[in-house]
Amino acid sequence: MNKLCLILCSKYDFSVDLVIQELEKTGIDYIRLNKEDLSNYLINIDPVKKVLTVKGHGKNRTVSNITSVWFRQPVFIRNAPAYPLSLEEQLVRSQWAAFLRGLIVFEDAIWMNWPSSTYSAESKPYQLMLASKVGFMVPKTMIGNDSSYFEKFDEEIIVKSLDTVLLREGEDCLFTYTSNITAKELNEENTKIAPLTVQEYVYPKTDIRVTVVGEKLHAVKITSAGRGIDNDWRLLKKEEIEYIDIGLPKLISRYCKDIVSEMGLKFGAIDLIESNGNYYFIEINPTGEWGWLSTEKRPIEKDIANVLAG
Repeated sequence: MNKLCLILCSKYDFSVDLVIQELEKTGIDYIRLNKEDLSNYLINIDPVKKVLTVKGHGKNRTVSNITSVWFRQPVFIRNAPAYPLSLEEQLVRSQWAAFLRGLIVFEDAIWMNWPSSTYSAESKPYQLMLASKVGFMVPKTMIGNDSSYFEKFDEEIIVKSLDTVLLREGEDCLFTYTSNITAKELNEENTKIAPLTVQEYVYPKTDIRVTVVGEKLHAVKITSAGRGIDNDWRLLKKEEIEYIDIGLPKLISRYCKDIVSEMGLKFGAIDLIESNGNYYFIEINPTGEWGWLSTEKRPIEKDIANVLAG
């Protein structure tokens, strides 16, 4: 039986293009469905016989031999349109999202990652609990909207959103980043409206990104001018950032693989920080970006293609 990979993604995701090139090199068949184009196709599933049919734009496929499913994005979860959605657009989004979730009828396929595992893995409190469970050091953390608990932290703290924030105001797209402030800046007036995450400020620090794909692991430290970055490194210009390959202590590598396994994932992008020889877990993204890290030394697209190939 020929192998076939079903890819659920965005047409703007160049990382998917890299993986598809690897699948083509090894002769693995695939069907790519971009979330922006779903209504341009005729797509059906027979949930009992486990058969998928896709027609349109040069495709005319009826398949039941799905070897793997790459659930690249939690479809529509974080889309914040610049305009109010019409009733039709709301219907389209909700029903296609439900349809894609329904693809779990292909339960025997290799999923990267299984949808329910992806959704639970996006919970920051759940991440921190599991990280501590597998052995990671975790910064002292409090999540909520009661500022009286935040007063118990040392003077310098880290403040960040509980989930990815993507807002629109007029034509502007707004994001939030991790901020380093003092605990006394938080009070009932500015925290009661919504919960937030407060953590102890670990300093000095070096940011580390660990990409886990199956049993493969790639780790880089993120620096600027050869030094750790005090604040959120994503605020720096691209040309100011360095990604340097590093080897992790065996125990930390094991923790990274363990938390991915505990979450039921095949892929995870993990953020750590190193401070005075200690490694702290910060977060994991089950659909994290990695294209900007891929090199000959870090062939992440090949690792992903190998898992999807079964």
